[in-house]
Amino acid sequence: MSNANFTLESSVVKNMIEQAVQDNILTIIEGLIHDSVWLEKIERMVNQAAVDLVIRNIGQIDITSIMKQQVDENMDRFRQDFMTKFASTGIDDKATACQLTVMDDNTIIENQLTAKDLNIVNVATINDLVVKGSVNIDNLSWSTLAEGISQKTLEKLSTQWQEMLTQQVSDNIRLQGIKFDSVKIGDDYMVDGSKLSNKITESNIQELGVLRKLETRGDTNLNNKTFNVLNKRVGVNTETPEKALSIWDEEVSIVIGKHKINTAYVGTNRDQGIAIGVNREPQIEIGIDGLTSIKRLQIGLHKISHALQVPGYSGTRGDIVFNSNLGVDRVFAWVCLGGFKWQTLKSAE
Repeated sequence: MSNANFTLESSVVKNMIEQAVQDNILTIIEGLIHDSVWLEKIERMVNQAAVDLVIRNIGQIDITSIMKQQVDENMDRFRQDFMTKFASTGIDDKATACQLTVMDDNTIIENQLTAKDLNIVNVATINDLVVKGSVNIDNLSWSTLAEGISQKTLEKLSTQWQEMLTQQVSDNIRLQGIKFDSVKIGDDYMVDGSKLSNKITESNIQELGVLRKLETRGDTNLNNKTFNVLNKRVGVNTETPEKALSIWDEEVSIVIGKHKINTAYVGTNRDQGIAIGVNREPQIEIGIDGLTSIKRLQIGLHKISHALQVPGYSGTRGDIVFNSNLGVDRVFAWVCLGGFKWQTLKSAE
């Protein structure tokens, strides 16, 4: 067999083998195509290979910068489109600057607000209120407002009217005087000649001229309670007189009144002494224990006094001067015999 024939036969064999293999592979593939288990396995392998490939490639890419770039480009384009193309059926924005600011606790409108109807649920604080048109007066708030305004207006008007009327009356009185001849209190004239009506029983007169007669009933208080008349008793500097007349001077009290039947009492009602004197000098003093001291004493025509020695002055016949310096000479007094003559009186041995 020649070399050419051998080559031809080899190619034929090769083709036959390839054809057989191909047919066999197709048969196997057709079988595998209908094998769900094998297809699922191939799918998992492909997915795993794809995931591994993507992960290897992503690790080499700067995803953050790429995403940021895309977001920035899209936001700029969105902002530009929003500013130029934004339109809304309920909003017509013609402002050239910010006019509305919305915050969590406040909404600010920069300039004038025009609204067909305005409904405020809670409290409204308005610096200046201008109403152009009608105001609904058929509601409780209007009634309250109207009543408050009316009351304040009436009070202010009443005050102003009273002040004006008082001023006019005062001016007329000052310029023209007052004629009370025709003024009546009930059926009596307020002023009848020089007399006031008997029906005027109370007043707040603070100054009077000379009184010819004064009659009071009830308690009487004069000069800020300096002089008081209470229950037929008179008190000076006291509101509670203890007897017919009770006079207080700081802590000292002097009373004058009845002691017993047909006997008067002048003295003190407390643990206090009393002194009677002239020219600011006490001459008779009664202590709280009842001891009475008299500096100079005269009974009838005769004076009774004390001295350390024989008196050297002229006396009246019968005057007695007691010796205040008793000694062994037993001289206890001197009696005046007239003029400068004094008789020595001695005690018996």
